[in-house]
Amino acid sequence: MESISLAYLDKYGPLKSGYVILRGSTGIKYKNRALYVPNYGWVPCSIKLKNNFTCDPKKLMLVIEEPDDDENHTTSKIWITLNNIVRTLGTNLLK
Repeated sequence: MESISLAYLDKYGPLKSGYVILRGSTGIKYKNRALYVPNYGWVPCSIKLKNNFTCDPKKLMLVIEEPDDDENHTTSKIWITLNNIVRTLGTNLLK
């Protein structure tokens, strides 16, 4: 998997919100929330993002499945989720 921070898109403002139609492993189609990402198009949102939705690119990352990944996803090879960058508190805040 490749992960790309979308913080660089901050200068363009919030991303466009919309929906895409995905097809599950059983062939059933369903509507899924998505964000329009420049150069990638409409990208489906992860469950994590749908449950805590934002269009703020500083809080988001793109996840792209690579051909040699062990786990293959049926619905999409690319999706957008909340970033998983952990901030560390400075020692002056720890008492």
